[in-house]
Amino acid sequence: MPKAYLMVVEDDPLQRRLIKENLEAEEYAVFEAVSGIAALNVIKEYPIDIAIVDYKLENESGIDVIQLLLDQNPLLTPIMVTAYSNVENAVEAMKKGAYDYIVKPLDFEKFLLVLNRALERQKLRREVTQLQDTLEERFSSQNFVFSSPKMEEVARLISKASKSDATVLISGETGTGKDLVAKSIHFSSRRKNGPFIALNIPSLPETLIESELFGAEKGAYTGAHERKIGKFEAASGGTLFLDEIGDLTLPLQVKLLRFLQEKEFYRLGSSRPQKSDVRILAATNQDLEKMMDSGDFRQDLFYRLNVIRLHVPVLRERKDDIPGLVDHFIRIYGEREGKQIAGITVEAMNLLLRYSFPGNIRELENIIERAVVFSEGASVTSEDLPVFLKEEREEALPLEGLPLKERVERIERLEIKKALKENGGVKSRTARALGVTERILSYKMKLYGLEKK
Repeated sequence: MPKAYLMVVEDDPLQRRLIKENLEAEEYAVFEAVSGIAALNVIKEYPIDIAIVDYKLENESGIDVIQLLLDQNPLLTPIMVTAYSNVENAVEAMKKGAYDYIVKPLDFEKFLLVLNRALERQKLRREVTQLQDTLEERFSSQNFVFSSPKMEEVARLISKASKSDATVLISGETGTGKDLVAKSIHFSSRRKNGPFIALNIPSLPETLIESELFGAEKGAYTGAHERKIGKFEAASGGTLFLDEIGDLTLPLQVKLLRFLQEKEFYRLGSSRPQKSDVRILAATNQDLEKMMDSGDFRQDLFYRLNVIRLHVPVLRERKDDIPGLVDHFIRIYGEREGKQIAGITVEAMNLLLRYSFPGNIRELENIIERAVVFSEGASVTSEDLPVFLKEEREEALPLEGLPLKERVERIERLEIKKALKENGGVKSRTARALGVTERILSYKMKLYGLEKK
């Protein structure tokens, strides 16, 4: 079996043969093409991994050929080869989808290094695609939709974690989808036919957490009229997801640590150890390292949980994912509401792309659900979105080019709005914060249309 399937797109027969022979000596299967059409025919017939494309072909640009190939097969990894070693060509090629850029005459050792890196990327992208296919099948009603490089890395780590039984610590802000990541790991793992049980620690009274986790014998506490099976036993053969692990009390941290070390636990009110074949996944929106420094989280437990660390980035750092998520939620809630909504207008999408989403994916989903309910047309429009998104747009408008008077008014209006928000709309506090009298503030609010109606 060849190491990989490569294609050389080069109209110079001497160069084409030279590259082909060198690559075949490295045990690659190499196919040739002299034009974009010929290259398309090759990738339709063979599972090409890497396309090595010359920048200047006889009647067409290599960049155009790369775009043509990627339209046919988005998982293909192109490498550009050229004699024109200028920055503009390099930037243009990378923007259009080239993985890397090699200059003639070829230094074959360096070329092989680039090729190896490209094949690693190719392998990762195939793993990510396979994982997405699995998730689409398992969680068709969920929101694991992405296209950003940051989420590709998350998907790669999910794929790695799903092949292991090691504990996983999932970190990220509220609303980023940590629970979905945990489900994805479970349903892609060998435990997928076992139970997946989630426990949100802050949602339970402190006095009940121990019995919820470890179970309790009859009479162990007031109201325990029969034996209670805890989550550790119930999840045996599967996965137990402990959400917001940073809220676990220190005494219970000790008991969780014992389970992770000894693989046994005690029901409340019993001295008989119990065994359970359960994998632990934990999630937090807190900084556990800081909590260790302050003594609120055990260092030994942290290292037991942190065997595989997976951080879910906030939505404002991966805005490439917003269009796909928006389409996904429109489809879900459109079906629920019995509406045929084709998509979203450009203006409405721009409002969403400019917003910072402090509530992350959960907030985006809520906004789209509301928009679908309000929508009366074939597309979601800016009128279907919350008013505050339009206010965000106003704040994002540039000041450059405006007359001085308009600049001052814009800045003054935005500062008053910000101060009102920070002071809960209380005029006296807002006036003090801005260093003006309440009378002047009232006048300015009326002038700028900021008074409540």
